[in-house]
Amino acid sequence: MTKKIKRIIIFFFILFLLVLGIVLKIKLYSSSELELKYDVDYYTITDSSDDGKWIYEKTLSGLSYYLFIPTKYKNDRNNKDAKLPLVVTFNGSCNKGVNLPIYGRMFTSEKIQNIKECSVLVLLARGDYYSDCHDVSLLIQNVLMKNLCIDKTNIIAFGHSQGAEFAVELACHEPALFRAVISGSGYYQPTFKEYIRILPVQFYWKIAKRDKGIYEQGFKTGRRLARFCKNSINIELDSQVHFWVELDDKVPDSDMTFLKWFESIVTK
Repeated sequence: MTKKIKRIIIFFFILFLLVLGIVLKIKLYSSSELELKYDVDYYTITDSSDDGKWIYEKTLSGLSYYLFIPTKYKNDRNNKDAKLPLVVTFNGSCNKGVNLPIYGRMFTSEKIQNIKECSVLVLLARGDYYSDCHDVSLLIQNVLMKNLCIDKTNIIAFGHSQGAEFAVELACHEPALFRAVISGSGYYQPTFKEYIRILPVQFYWKIAKRDKGIYEQGFKTGRRLARFCKNSINIELDSQVHFWVELDDKVPDSDMTFLKWFESIVTK
């Protein structure tokens, strides 16, 4: 075999590897579309109320939630052209009482709604914490079926502490469910296979070095997500302890803010 032929073979082999790498990157970083699964236990409502802003509903499964739909779409919930992003909030363990008044209110505030009108789903765990990804995924999917004004390709999870841990776990369980996950004081540790599954998901990960027991579990996850998942941010703070992500957060040593990052998600 002549040197010229060897060079040609090597050239095409390298070209093949480059093309293969590009194809794999496109495939791994491309979001798949969520196929909604109807389930009567999560679709059927056994109790409901409406205070003018929040719709409360309890399902046959025992799971319940508060849903906010912007005023102009509240009586037009089957309007597919609305394409409202959806923020789903998860509170920390034994802290269910703050989910609606604090986290729900954060995302119905003008700071968020002026960026883009969003729906907000405040999920209430059956007990003191979230524990079943399959159940919660089905609940969210059935909420989407009943509210066609929500864009099923633009769902953002917001979690604090155990709620943040669960939000990341849920993203690993159903990677087509969330476009992005916001984690405050979270500590979930994905497996290698799960990291591959969530490469298309965008993460805002915030953790404190003084948060003993949480930081040790979560800091490696945040660093890996920021390195490998597109448009993802990892923040490690020296000063705070156990906290949730605030709308006025600024990314250290950067001109990026939480609201700028959020805008990049909801406006695509």
